[in-house]
Amino acid sequence: MDVAFVFLIAGIIIMAGFFGNVFFEKTKISDVLLLLCIGIFLGPVLGLIEPQILEPFAEYFGTLALIIILFEGGMDMDIDKLIKEFGTASLLVLLSFTLSTVSLACFLHFVRGWDLLLSLLLGAILGCTSAPVVIPIINKMGIKEETKTILSIESALSDVLAVICTISLIEIITLGDIGIKTPFRTIFSSFSIAIVLGLVAGLFWLKVLNHFSARKYSYMFTLAAVLTTFGAVSFLGGSGAMAILVFGIILGNSHDFSKFLKIKNTSLVNSTIKFFHGEMTFFIRTFFFVYIGMMVSFSWIDLDFVLCSLALLLIIVVVRYMSVGVTVALYPEKKSDRGLMMSMLPRGLASAVLATLPASADIRGSEYFTDLTFAIIIFTNLIMTVGVFVAGKKEPTKGGH
Repeated sequence: MDVAFVFLIAGIIIMAGFFGNVFFEKTKISDVLLLLCIGIFLGPVLGLIEPQILEPFAEYFGTLALIIILFEGGMDMDIDKLIKEFGTASLLVLLSFTLSTVSLACFLHFVRGWDLLLSLLLGAILGCTSAPVVIPIINKMGIKEETKTILSIESALSDVLAVICTISLIEIITLGDIGIKTPFRTIFSSFSIAIVLGLVAGLFWLKVLNHFSARKYSYMFTLAAVLTTFGAVSFLGGSGAMAILVFGIILGNSHDFSKFLKIKNTSLVNSTIKFFHGEMTFFIRTFFFVYIGMMVSFSWIDLDFVLCSLALLLIIVVVRYMSVGVTVALYPEKKSDRGLMMSMLPRGLASAVLATLPASADIRGSEYFTDLTFAIIIFTNLIMTVGVFVAGKKEPTKGGH
């Protein structure tokens, strides 16, 4: 493909992202579907980019998008609200992810006749909501800060759970029986390492910024620290994504930790760092959705595929309805945001990346995973778009930044 043409397309995509953002602010109609459609148009429709060419880069691009967006999500969280709403968010993610995984697996095993472990594997892949989708959307909405915190934590934890469970199930299938305790032990270990190291890295970086925040390129210096933290924590067996969320929370609430660290400057994460990271988030997020659209393949679409996709979607919607219902019943003060919480069920690049892993591990029967996953991604993002639009019209003045 001609280099000039590549840059022309890139410029058009960025412009589409900008006007999509403006359109969202005015109408409350999400730009997600617009960007997905651009990707589908460039990939499967025009054939300018073959989905197979993009698959090797999915893990890297997906991870970068997760890092950038989780860091911004962490910086935007108020630590007092985080502590207050963590119980609600934890309950919601446990209900939503666990019930989704089990329900999807039951359908695939008992109705479709799939192998049980293979059914659980796809259930785990499709069980998580997407932090890179949810966090930027809710941050632009005029909803209560408590609701933003709940949905941000839920989507972040959900992505992490999906990654750990998917990798554990792949190991069980390929290596044989590794015991029922292993996945649970892995989850606990991963979260513990991530929280401790993310906290240490965040506190250490506040001390560093105390000396360098006024210098040129302080944002790039901080971005380097974010990437280093992710890599180091992942290398040590922790969840890099969870560590970045904690890292962002520490930096975003620097005023609360300044006294503890004996730092006089209480605004270490200045407007420059937040401004440049906001620009970076916009850039990555825009190409993130176009990238998903380009990876869609229509090669397996037939009536059976459509019916199976719709059945999986129905299960996801019903489980979300039940999970939010139980959460609201236990926390009645969240009832006013029930509709929005129900619509925040989009699947994203985490599911797309995870769907490619079973085939890479030569697991038989996983040939349909990628196509089913992309169908669910599109359908769930469509539901989220409608939900956001309705919530925006009903509650135009609630909350705020």
